[in-house]
Amino acid sequence: MRTAAQGCIIGIDPGERWIGVARAGPGTSLALPVGTLDRRQGDDSLAQMLHRLLGGEAVATLVVGVPLRPDGREDAQASAFRQFGESLATSIGAECVPQDERFSSEPAPVPPSPPFSRKARASGRKSTQRQRRERERSHAAAAARILQRWIDIRDGAQARDAAATSRAQCC
Repeated sequence: MRTAAQGCIIGIDPGERWIGVARAGPGTSLALPVGTLDRRQGDDSLAQMLHRLLGGEAVATLVVGVPLRPDGREDAQASAFRQFGESLATSIGAECVPQDERFSSEPAPVPPSPPFSRKARASGRKSTQRQRRERERSHAAAAARILQRWIDIRDGAQARDAAATSRAQCC
């Protein structure tokens, strides 16, 4: 396995068709959306597509979003997504870490547009390209929320450990 200094941390939001991808650099605490992969290309080529999406950067840790039930247990879908993440992590030489993805697909609140903005005037159907861009952003944004939640939990645990060590040394 790679250490954090040897690669980035990525988060994925796997779905039946689309996989959102987010990235956090080594030593950083900010998850950023990267893009979306199409599962129709086949699971065998996903590692190659992910490698291209990341510009060839090495991956140390893959955080996979797992949709747990409201009581916190895994169901069949959660188990399948976790196994998918483990398989993908193995194929790219990374450690796989499952992360609860409940509520990750909920969009952040968007402030209302001013009454006479371009968006307010534009109406009608969205173009195919615009729909594709919005889909890619939404899946990648969900992956970023999953990864950011994992980073926040990790950083909080490290801070608690450091505080406990500090208290133990001074007293």
